[in-house]
Amino acid sequence: MTFQDERATGVGERRRSNRRDTDVQLEVAVETHTIAGRAENISAAGVFFFADGPLQVTVKLLQDGQSQTYTGKLVRVERLSPETTGFAIEFDRL
Repeated sequence: MTFQDERATGVGERRRSNRRDTDVQLEVAVETHTIAGRAENISAAGVFFFADGPLQVTVKLLQDGQSQTYTGKLVRVERLSPETTGFAIEFDRL
């Protein structure tokens, strides 16, 4: 799978790599069973905290009957609606 092509979008100056739309099936395995950190704030609805280290994951991309596996770190979680959550993973290497 190629991660850069002429259809890639350069959205935001913080991105180090070009992005492109895709519709690839994937599976993500969370490697860390316990996350240690320190709470910044807490309420009856939840808690916001900072972790001492990254949440390691393994990503398996499934396309055209073939799979590729990558390791990485969960770098962002964004709740888009009550039913939908977006996750951003930074690969360790390609």
